[in-house]
Amino acid sequence: MTTAREGAPRDRQPPTRIGLRSNRASRSGGRLLVTTDRPCVVIRHRGARDGRTGRPTVFLDRDGVLIENRGAHVRRASDVVLIPGAVDAVRRLSACRDVVIVTNQAVIERDLAPAEEILAIHRSIVDTLTAAGADLTGSVICPHDPARRCMCRKPKPGMLMAASRAWGCRLKDGWMIGDAITDVQAGAAAGCRTMLVRTGRGAVHKGDTRRAHPDCVIAASLSRGLDRLLT
Repeated sequence: MTTAREGAPRDRQPPTRIGLRSNRASRSGGRLLVTTDRPCVVIRHRGARDGRTGRPTVFLDRDGVLIENRGAHVRRASDVVLIPGAVDAVRRLSACRDVVIVTNQAVIERDLAPAEEILAIHRSIVDTLTAAGADLTGSVICPHDPARRCMCRKPKPGMLMAASRAWGCRLKDGWMIGDAITDVQAGAAAGCRTMLVRTGRGAVHKGDTRRAHPDCVIAASLSRGLDRLLT
């Protein structure tokens, strides 16, 4: 595994801007990790326990699960609105599961917002969760435009695999929770159980998800699906 700190990536593809400019990620405990073809951002959160403790992992999409989706994307701090019950749900989950946020953030490569600003927004969301008592293992962020066809952007499972490599997160018996069928596809490809929440885009994606992934659990929200995740 090659990291930005250990040396230049061996990837033959040109790096994205996030791979060159993510100084804020380094200052906040992040490091750049190379997936199979291009770098995604892997951030280990302060005080997080090692995923190799053997606890199952819960992977959470961010927009639409923890915070409200925005039609023009979350590009500034004022765009962040927490979904009711999400903070307490993450706190309760992290008491007995390893919790990792995995989020597509194509706004970075599309130049819709500076990488530093997007990372600062994400850090503030994590700080809100930890201040409420949540113990997050880390976050993995895909900065790529879909046209890149990278291996980390959901529906590909690259971000989940990156977390497994970096922290020993268990995929078997783990869960992937999201508000879109692409989240469900990523979780299924990684060997996780899956849950679609009807917050965010979940209500729109419910029918397609039921047809393509009949074993996927559908819940009204993360907080309403909590009992199933903790059994």
